[in-house]
Amino acid sequence: MLKYIPVVQLIAVFLFVSSLLTPYFPTTDIFPLEYQSREALVFPDYYSPAITDGYYLQGYNQCAGYATAFVQRYYNQLALGSENYEEMSYPLPFDIGVPPHRVINHLRANDLTATARTGDIDTLKYYLSQGRPIIVMVGDGLKWQHYMVAVGYNNINDEIYFYDPETGPSLPLRQKPGNLTLSTDRFLSIWENNLPFFSQMFITVEPQQQESEV
Repeated sequence: MLKYIPVVQLIAVFLFVSSLLTPYFPTTDIFPLEYQSREALVFPDYYSPAITDGYYLQGYNQCAGYATAFVQRYYNQLALGSENYEEMSYPLPFDIGVPPHRVINHLRANDLTATARTGDIDTLKYYLSQGRPIIVMVGDGLKWQHYMVAVGYNNINDEIYFYDPETGPSLPLRQKPGNLTLSTDRFLSIWENNLPFFSQMFITVEPQQQESEV
């Protein structure tokens, strides 16, 4: 999404673009509306999906394109990260990144059910354990924001596994899922990303014929 842009420049761009785009993008489309119920969630201590896809390295600021392409290929769709990014990014002379609603719209346009949600780490693990790859938005406020795909977890080792488009191929071959492993504490420190409305936000993705459980 947005990576390492000076804060003053980012604020100026955000205010300018927001003034132009607000009439076309209601807040109901931009901000997540789905919340997990307070009922106790049941999920196993370990989940690791069968992933046969490669872990491709993104181009500059193209994490949204590569994250969505990874999820599409998980569901046996042909997709390239660079092409996805071109489709989702704004046609502007400068790069302002890809907000969550454009990620969601892209996935829905490709016959996938994509839902923005907020919740805690147990909520995230619950959806992962259902076999759904999850796009997470991590970052540090206006300094930087980034999309990754959560693919599994291990409660015993206190680890969460990701496809990180910035990490790319893992050499030597990993024994763990994904191409990046983070401790729960480290993940929470960047998932609580100091960005209003988007703290601990994630996007669940599944085929359209499946109904969401929440």
